[in-house]
Order: sequence, then C-alpha cells, then structure tokens
Amino acid sequence: MKETPGWVKDVFLVVHDDEDTPFAGLAALLRRCIGFGKDNAEQWARHIDRNGATKIGPWTRTIAETIHGEMMRLAPEYGCATLRVSLEDHAEDKAPDAARPARKAHQVIDEAFRGWSPDSLVIVRREFPAYLRVEVQLALDALTAGARRVGIHGRNRYDASDMATLVSERDHAKLVGAIQYEDIDIGEGRPVRLATNALSLVEDGDVPLAVWVNAGSDFTQTPQLNVEILSPPGEAAGARTMAMLDAIEAAIAEGRSYRGKVLSLEASESYRGMAANALTVHFRTPVGEEELVLPDAVKRALERHVIGFAAEREALKAFGQSGRKGILLYGPPGTGKTHTIRYLAERLRDHTTFLVTAEQVGMIGTYFRLARLFAPSILVIEDADLIARQRDQMSSACDEVMLNRLLNEMDGLKSDVDLFVIMTTNRPQALETALIQRPGRIDHAIEVPVPDSDCRERLLRLYGRGLDIDPEAAADLVARTDGVSAAFIKEIARRLAQQSIRSGHPGRVDAADLDAVLDEMLSEREGLNLRLLGGGSIEDA
Repeated sequence: MKETPGWVKDVFLVVHDDEDTPFAGLAALLRRCIGFGKDNAEQWARHIDRNGATKIGPWTRTIAETIHGEMMRLAPEYGCATLRVSLEDHAEDKAPDAARPARKAHQVIDEAFRGWSPDSLVIVRREFPAYLRVEVQLALDALTAGARRVGIHGRNRYDASDMATLVSERDHAKLVGAIQYEDIDIGEGRPVRLATNALSLVEDGDVPLAVWVNAGSDFTQTPQLNVEILSPPGEAAGARTMAMLDAIEAAIAEGRSYRGKVLSLEASESYRGMAANALTVHFRTPVGEEELVLPDAVKRALERHVIGFAAEREALKAFGQSGRKGILLYGPPGTGKTHTIRYLAERLRDHTTFLVTAEQVGMIGTYFRLARLFAPSILVIEDADLIARQRDQMSSACDEVMLNRLLNEMDGLKSDVDLFVIMTTNRPQALETALIQRPGRIDHAIEVPVPDSDCRERLLRLYGRGLDIDPEAAADLVARTDGVSAAFIKEIARRLAQQSIRSGHPGRVDAADLDAVLDEMLSEREGLNLRLLGGGSIEDA
C-alpha cells in the first residue's frame, strides 16, 4: 500500500499548559473553538493542567488548521495570550509523551517501596485538630526536607483519600500532577504557603517513608487533620515513624507560628454544632498607657492584679500558689472594657490572647485547650452574662449545659497553668452566683466606670488631639457631659471636627461649635443615639 499523502493524514491539536493561562479562560476557549460542552471543556482543561499538555482530535488537516487559527486569534480575548497550541500528525505506531496516560498514586508508591509487597507495608496515622494545620505542616516540611514530593489529584476537590486508598486503589486511582498550595495568614506580613495535596516520598537507605496529610471531607464530624506515614515493616521503620510524629507534637507545643498573637477560631456549623476549622490572627491595636483613660484606682487594680501578677507568677508558683487567675471587667456600655483588654494584651505581649465572642461560646472547650497549649495566655470572654447568667434566667437546657461546660473548664485548669481568664459584662448582677462567688473562677472584679470630670477632660484631649478647642468651650463641655461614656466623648470629638469644617474654620473649635454639637447630641431627637452611645444618664444643662 502506498504511503498516505500528507494532505490526507489526520492531525491532532496539542494544547500546552503554562503558568499564566487561567483555567476558566482555557475552558471557555475550548468551548468556543472546539464546541465542547461546559463539563467536557472543564475536564479537558483540568487534564491539561495536570499533565502539562494533551492532544485533542484527530481532524483532517484543513479542519485542524482552521481550529488552530481560531484558537490563536481568540486566545487573548479569554486571557490566554501565552497559550501554546501546536499541530501534530497522527502516527498510529507511536504515542508521544503528551498522549500517554497520566501516572497514578499507587504507581509512584510502588516505585518508592520496590521490594516490599503492598500487603506488608505499615500505615501509622495520628490525628490533629484542623486549626493547628499550620504548625503540623510546617513541622512536616522541615522533617521531610529534601524528599521527593508529588501532587495527588482526586476526581473532585472533596475527594479526599487516606493512605490506604492511595496504595490500593486501582479502578479510580488518584492521579499524579501539580502540587497545589494555599496561603495562610499568620499575622507576619507574608502568609505561610502550605501544600494541600502533596505526597512526600522520603528516600533514606533501607527505610523509605511516604507521608500524606489528609484534611478529610466528612463535614458531619469535627474537622481533623490526619497525618499518615507509610513505611516498610520492622523496628527501624517503626522507630523513625514514631520519632517523626513525636517531633510534630513537639512543634505544636512550641507553637511558634501563633504564640504571642491575638487569635480567634474560625467556625463551621454541622448538625453536631460548632466546629473549629482554623485560627484567625487579629491585627494588634497598640494601646499606650497614656491612651488608657481610667480612674487611678482602676489603673492600680489592673497593674496589681494583672500586670504585676504576671511578673510575679513564677515567684508565686515557687510558694505553691496558682499561676492562673480570673478577672471580671464590668461597667456600662462604652466605658472602655474592650479598650482595656487591648491595653493588657499590649502590656503582656508574651501572652497569647484568645478572643471568644458571644456566638462562639459553643467552642469554649476548644478555646481552653488552646489557651493551655499556648500558655502563658489571656482568654477573653466578652459579654459573659450571655453564657454565665443566673440559672433561673435561662430559657433552655442548652444554656445550662454551656454554663456547666464553662465552670468545668475553669475548675479543670491545673494550678500551674499560666492563664488569665478575663470576662467582660455590662450586667454583673445577671451573672451566675457560682461563677462570681467562688475563688478560683473569678478572683477579682474590676469596675470600668463612666468617666469622671478629670477623665472626660483627658478623653477630650485624647480624641480631639488634632483640634484647637477653645479652653472655655472645653471646660463647658466637661461640665455638661456628666455621666457619659468614653464612647460618647469620642463621638463628640468627631462631631466637633465636622462642625468646625462646616463653620469655615477647620480644626478650630469655638463655643458656638460646641453648643451646636451638644444641642444636637443632647436633644430629644437624638434620644436613641444617646442611649446607644452610653449617654443615657445625661440631662441637658
């Protein structure tokens, strides 16, 4: 049979992957130029991403060249300006590399453990809380430095597999492809980049290891991070496996990524309730001593019972005294309880601070575990009356369960745990007696009152530091604002600045500006705003 002429031969389109071509753009381009449906186009785009290139076709040369021309013309329109598409003759006697089937997880594992049958291999798994993922994976990265790493891809993003599946699965085996990464913010300017699908193959003489981290996909359970290590049988391999897992535990206890920061838990909901997924790092708001405008007696109490206690903690423990302490900050809304906590967190920068909001009380047990792990710690429970109100004021059995959980966590703390439990409330009279009248739970209560005249003057200077306020007007403001909160003074300063701009002398505040602002804020029309800002006890002077 004579050789088929070149113009008759079928031709393939070979689409090559590159780092700049967006997945969605490539899928849309395939739909437009080749006529794929949405799902089919996305499957081809995913195949190209995993394998670096793929062949599509074959077509007659004329059709293939037409499609190629259209793809090159339209590629920039879909954000694929760097996409490379080539034409390749159909050769039945040899399959080029791009057409060969993708490698599978069990194949690379078999190669790494050549000489051992799959049923002789040993898998050891240890579970860690999902919110400690950063510490776990950074420790693993250090322990497997220099190892060969390959990306493992399932059929969809939720198709998480354990090590046993990677080793044994054949019919729907996971494919080997690119390693995917996720950036995690730990409050240090640049995020930490963690692999989400990497299988690490440690080749070390006679004891190879394979390490796999599986975040799981069962949303009905508390999220867990499973670290699995595959090894040959024998004592040497077992010892190496246990040493690696113990090193991860030690890295978690050291907690270098989160220690000394201000944290809260990200939550997910399942039918079982709240579950902690990850730790969120909060921007630390520096609060200097000059910015903490409180009566001297309150500042002395904070210095003695918090700052001084932390400084003297080791000496106290030498005498057999407890290193933990419970503090209650109470007072009307807007008086500065949260501001005071920011000040304490700034003064105790070696402490890790955890913020528990009202909607997160369901995770109070997790918060206490973290506070013990990252001690010395400050555990802040805001609006404590919502979880620890008196039992006769509770509306359901769930409320009492949450209170008992809080009390049990506080009672279960070891005396040598370096921990402050700081609660805040606007309604101290509503708190459960068992909480506030038993030493070891709440050891000291500190009132954060509405500012007196001296504090109101200092607050006006603090919040109005960019303004030139007439001294007589300032004195009049202090006299007329008896009983207001710090938040009310802060809002006055902002409105004074706005009034000075409106009056045509920006930044300079005179008596007329003051009268205009106070008349507005103290009028009956502003009654609701007055109460919201903590000025409910004011009477117009």
